[in-house]
Amino acid sequence: MDGFERQVRATVIRALRDTGVAPDAAAIGGILGVPASRVSAALRKLADEHRLVLVPGTDRVMMAHPFSGIATDFLVTIGEGTWFANCVWDGLSILALLGDGTLDTHSPATGEAITLTAHEGAVEEDAVVHFLVPARYFWDDIVFT
Repeated sequence: MDGFERQVRATVIRALRDTGVAPDAAAIGGILGVPASRVSAALRKLADEHRLVLVPGTDRVMMAHPFSGIATDFLVTIGEGTWFANCVWDGLSILALLGDGTLDTHSPATGEAITLTAHEGAVEEDAVVHFLVPARYFWDDIVFT
């Protein structure tokens, strides 16, 4: 990852952290003072290197872990702010990074609503998180994982 790609990735993550929304290539280009086409090329290279995930067939950010650039079943709420996560693990990571709040999702087996509350760095509920795919295979299909 070269210096420009690092800037692009940092810009994406900062925007997701600050707003919960992934900027598009034009917005990133405006922030960095470069053409959107250069940003698009950097985003594709970052995706090839597994540093973020793009919506298939586009240069729109789908995932920049732990943040999701699209709506998911994992909603993190801290105060008045909301963020989407890609999975429970990422949702808990957002809480660890940004502060006390909740992660709302549901059981994939039963559909039952699940809310996990983080306070002072600890999850208050008892819960078991199970990953169906071993970590070494996550990138085989990161969207499913």
